[in-house]
Amino acid sequence: HQDRLADALVAMGSPPGEESMQMSLKGVAVLMPAVRSVRMLGSAALMLAWVANGRLTCYWEYDLSSWDVAAGTLIIQESGGQVTDFEGTDFSLTCRKICATNKKIHSEMLATLSRAGIE
Repeated sequence: HQDRLADALVAMGSPPGEESMQMSLKGVAVLMPAVRSVRMLGSAALMLAWVANGRLTCYWEYDLSSWDVAAGTLIIQESGGQVTDFEGTDFSLTCRKICATNKKIHSEMLATLSRAGIE
């Protein structure tokens, strides 16, 4: 299944702010050739739920509010996935930059985002 980044279905969002948009573009440029597919579905809650149930391998976004991701983060953690910031620190309600995965590709995804210059 989706045990490596090359097989991953990655979802992302792009908030309207200039900095967020630039980080999203950097991410797309690095991820498109490295993963099976990149999707933008428009709902953090839906994308997090789909990571939890295995429809997506990963969801990352540069700037989110806690009310967008708190419930979905818990669902992912309960399903055995992992949610951190881009440095690998476990999710907290003050975390605005998130990477949520099936856990199997988490370090590879964080390394890829770092190579893209996403901090």
